[in-house]
Amino acid sequence: MNRDIQLLHVEEAAELAACHEVMKELRPHLPDADSFMQQVLPQRQQGFRLLAAAHGDQIVGLAGYRLQENLMYGRFIYVDDLVLRHGYRCDGVGALLFPAARYRAREIGCRHFTLATGLHMALAQRFYFRQGLLAHGR
Repeated sequence: MNRDIQLLHVEEAAELAACHEVMKELRPHLPDADSFMQQVLPQRQQGFRLLAAAHGDQIVGLAGYRLQENLMYGRFIYVDDLVLRHGYRCDGVGALLFPAARYRAREIGCRHFTLATGLHMALAQRFYFRQGLLAHGR
Protein backbone atom coordinates (compact mmCIF):
# COMPACT_ATOMS: atom_id res chain seq x y z
CA MET A 1 0.00 0.00 0.00
CA ASN A 2 1.26 3.46 -0.83
CA ARG A 3 1.62 5.32 2.47
CA ASP A 4 2.00 8.79 0.92
CA ILE A 5 -1.66 9.12 -0.13
CA GLN A 6 -3.74 11.96 1.28
CA LEU A 7 -7.53 12.15 0.96
CA LEU A 8 -9.24 15.48 0.37
CA HIS A 9 -12.70 16.67 -0.57
CA VAL A 10 -12.59 18.59 -3.82
CA GLU A 11 -14.18 21.99 -3.35
CA GLU A 12 -12.48 24.59 -5.58
CA ALA A 13 -12.80 24.86 -9.36
CA ALA A 14 -9.04 24.42 -9.87
CA GLU A 15 -9.09 21.24 -7.76
CA LEU A 16 -12.05 19.97 -9.76
CA ALA A 17 -10.30 20.62 -13.08
CA ALA A 18 -7.26 18.73 -11.79
CA CYS A 19 -9.47 15.66 -11.30
CA HIS A 20 -10.39 15.37 -14.97
CA GLU A 21 -7.39 13.29 -16.06
CA VAL A 22 -8.24 10.56 -13.56
CA MET A 23 -12.00 10.66 -14.17
CA LYS A 24 -11.39 10.39 -17.92
CA GLU A 25 -10.15 6.83 -17.33
CA LEU A 26 -13.66 5.86 -16.17
CA ARG A 27 -15.67 8.40 -18.18
CA PRO A 28 -13.92 8.82 -21.56
CA HIS A 29 -16.97 10.59 -23.01
CA LEU A 30 -15.81 13.67 -21.05
CA PRO A 31 -12.77 14.42 -23.24
CA ASP A 32 -11.57 17.67 -21.63
CA ALA A 33 -11.66 19.49 -18.31
CA ASP A 34 -14.32 21.94 -19.52
CA SER A 35 -16.81 19.21 -20.45
CA PHE A 36 -16.07 17.48 -17.15
CA MET A 37 -16.72 20.66 -15.17
CA GLN A 38 -19.91 21.42 -17.15
CA GLN A 39 -21.19 18.01 -16.06
CA VAL A 40 -20.02 18.08 -12.44
CA LEU A 41 -20.91 21.64 -11.41
CA PRO A 42 -24.71 21.17 -11.77
CA GLN A 43 -24.41 17.77 -10.07
CA ARG A 44 -22.68 19.48 -7.13
CA GLN A 45 -25.81 21.60 -6.67
CA GLN A 46 -27.68 18.30 -6.31
CA GLY A 47 -25.30 17.04 -3.61
CA PHE A 48 -22.60 15.31 -5.66
CA ARG A 49 -19.18 15.33 -3.98
CA LEU A 50 -15.73 14.20 -5.06
CA LEU A 51 -13.24 12.71 -2.67
CA ALA A 52 -9.74 12.69 -4.13
CA ALA A 53 -6.68 10.63 -3.31
CA ALA A 54 -3.52 12.64 -3.88
CA HIS A 55 0.05 11.46 -4.13
CA GLY A 56 2.05 14.64 -3.70
CA ASP A 57 0.42 17.18 -6.01
CA GLN A 58 -1.02 14.54 -8.35
CA ILE A 59 -4.60 13.24 -8.12
CA VAL A 60 -4.41 9.43 -8.36
CA GLY A 61 -7.93 8.36 -7.41
CA LEU A 62 -11.47 9.65 -7.05
CA ALA A 63 -14.70 8.62 -5.37
CA GLY A 64 -17.78 10.53 -6.52
CA TYR A 65 -20.84 10.13 -4.32
CA ARG A 66 -24.12 11.78 -3.39
CA LEU A 67 -26.71 11.70 -0.66
CA GLN A 68 -30.00 10.28 -1.88
CA GLU A 69 -33.29 9.23 -0.39
CA ASN A 70 -35.89 6.72 -1.50
CA LEU A 71 -38.57 4.45 -0.08
CA MET A 72 -36.40 1.33 -0.14
CA TYR A 73 -33.38 2.64 1.79
CA GLY A 74 -34.42 5.95 3.31
CA ARG A 75 -31.37 8.25 3.29
CA PHE A 76 -28.28 6.66 1.75
CA ILE A 77 -25.03 7.44 0.01
CA TYR A 78 -24.82 6.36 -3.61
CA VAL A 79 -21.36 6.02 -5.16
CA ASP A 80 -21.45 7.25 -8.75
CA ASP A 81 -17.77 6.85 -9.55
CA LEU A 82 -14.73 5.10 -8.13
CA VAL A 83 -11.67 5.39 -10.33
CA LEU A 84 -7.93 5.11 -9.88
CA ARG A 85 -5.12 6.22 -12.14
CA HIS A 86 -3.86 3.15 -13.97
CA GLY A 87 -0.56 2.81 -12.09
CA TYR A 88 -2.29 2.97 -8.68
CA ARG A 89 -4.90 0.24 -9.06
CA CYS A 90 -3.07 -2.38 -7.03
CA ASP A 91 -1.58 0.06 -4.56
CA GLY A 92 -4.33 0.14 -1.91
CA VAL A 93 -5.67 3.55 -2.96
CA GLY A 94 -9.18 2.24 -3.58
CA ALA A 95 -9.10 0.63 -0.15
CA LEU A 96 -8.51 4.12 1.29
CA LEU A 97 -11.11 5.98 -0.79
CA PHE A 98 -13.97 3.53 -0.43
CA PRO A 99 -14.05 3.34 3.38
CA ALA A 100 -13.72 7.13 3.59
CA ALA A 101 -16.89 7.53 1.50
CA ARG A 102 -18.59 4.86 3.59
CA TYR A 103 -17.55 6.68 6.76
CA ARG A 104 -19.22 9.82 5.40
CA ALA A 105 -22.46 7.85 5.07
CA ARG A 106 -22.27 6.78 8.71
CA GLU A 107 -21.29 10.28 9.80
CA ILE A 108 -24.50 11.76 8.39
CA GLY A 109 -26.71 8.97 9.72
CA CYS A 110 -27.23 6.83 6.62
CA ARG A 111 -27.96 3.17 7.18
CA HIS A 112 -27.18 2.23 3.58
CA PHE A 113 -24.28 2.71 1.21
CA THR A 114 -24.82 1.58 -2.35
CA LEU A 115 -23.52 1.61 -5.90
CA ALA A 116 -24.10 -0.06 -9.23
CA THR A 117 -21.50 -1.75 -11.38
CA GLY A 118 -21.69 -3.60 -14.66
CA LEU A 119 -21.83 -7.38 -14.74
CA HIS A 120 -18.82 -7.31 -17.06
CA MET A 121 -16.67 -5.63 -14.35
CA ALA A 122 -15.52 -8.73 -12.46
CA LEU A 123 -12.46 -7.06 -10.92
CA ALA A 124 -14.56 -4.17 -9.61
CA GLN A 125 -17.11 -6.60 -8.21
CA ARG A 126 -14.38 -8.52 -6.38
CA PHE A 127 -13.05 -5.26 -4.94
CA TYR A 128 -16.52 -4.20 -3.73
CA PHE A 129 -17.11 -7.63 -2.20
CA ARG A 130 -13.78 -7.36 -0.31
CA GLN A 131 -15.00 -3.97 0.94
CA GLY A 132 -18.06 -5.63 2.45
CA LEU A 133 -20.70 -4.89 -0.18
CA LEU A 134 -23.02 -7.68 -1.21
CA ALA A 135 -24.50 -8.07 -4.67
CA HIS A 136 -28.24 -7.53 -4.96
CA GLY A 137 -30.43 -7.79 -8.04
CA ARG A 138 -33.53 -5.65 -8.27
